[in-house]
Amino acid sequence: MSDVLVVGGGIIGLLGALELTRRGRTVTIIDAPAQYPPASWAGGGILSPLYAWRYSDAITRLSVDAFSRYQQMLDECNAAGVPGCEALLHSGGLWVETSGDDAARARQWAERWQIPVQAMPASERMPESAVGAGLLFPSLGNIRNPGLLKVLRTHLQRLGVRFESAMISRVVSGAVGGKVLAADGRQWQGATVVISAGHAAADLLRSIHFPMPLFPAKGEMLLYRVQPGQVPGVMLTERGYLIPRQDGSVLVGSTLRKGDDTTYPTVAGRYQLERLAASLWPQLASCSPAFHWAGVRPGCDRDIPLIGPVPGANGVFAAVGHYRNGLVAAPASAELLAQLITGEQPFTDPEPYSLSSASPSSRSSSSFLSR
Repeated sequence: MSDVLVVGGGIIGLLGALELTRRGRTVTIIDAPAQYPPASWAGGGILSPLYAWRYSDAITRLSVDAFSRYQQMLDECNAAGVPGCEALLHSGGLWVETSGDDAARARQWAERWQIPVQAMPASERMPESAVGAGLLFPSLGNIRNPGLLKVLRTHLQRLGVRFESAMISRVVSGAVGGKVLAADGRQWQGATVVISAGHAAADLLRSIHFPMPLFPAKGEMLLYRVQPGQVPGVMLTERGYLIPRQDGSVLVGSTLRKGDDTTYPTVAGRYQLERLAASLWPQLASCSPAFHWAGVRPGCDRDIPLIGPVPGANGVFAAVGHYRNGLVAAPASAELLAQLITGEQPFTDPEPYSLSSASPSSRSSSSFLSR
């Protein structure tokens, strides 16, 4: 029996397992079969909330140092001999389309959180761009999420973390710890159970009589092949974004369809993204996308994720509702989760993330939550 059972093998579950392993806990991760990939495989990997200054401070506290946290984690994996750590982080900065009062608010936010920023028109950043005025945050960047998850799984396996594949039907809270029950009859018991199963967490929390404001939100993306460096860094607009990779790949995203939990790409989604690509960078109008895929985000009716013990369920914790901020908020969320489980002093006030405050609050003004 492991000390901790983690239900969900996306970025939150993997980093939560890493933090707990560092603290001497034995961990088993129970993930859905491969045909049900976590949202973490499909995201763009921008290491900043989209229009971060429009969010609450609680989101910034989880995301402000994401780039350095991932750099430290990848350095750890590389030192341990885990292959594939190279070229996952892209440090080309984040350019954001903004002007007027919104740009002034962005500058104030950047000064407060000590994030470098400078005014720069899109044409100076990318001469071929069809976008206008904006700000460059040169210290921000992105991470290649599929490679990241592969590296993390390998690292965790070497550290002794067990991986199980199963469709989970229920979580049962006991007097001490809990059980995780699979649809095929298998079950696992642990002193602590962590629910980090993305949008599927809603049904698991409901099984222990704790409904949450969670929902699936489907998103589709395209990938183009261009020469490395043509898109120097992330280009973010109200309509969508371009995300470069080290090998010259450029991601274009994304669509958003609330309530849809399917993972197949659609013709309508492709057409929408192709039009977006051409509007952001006209050169892409004459290119054909190399890949088109879809994923399901863990939607939530508020912009602050829910991290901590599940009220009334002894030994059961949750880290859910990260929506479009899963990758950027994962390292800090995992640290906070592990601190709450082990009784350490949290690095930040855990109250804003408490499941006891699960009613919608502190709503974001970012258009990306409603697109």
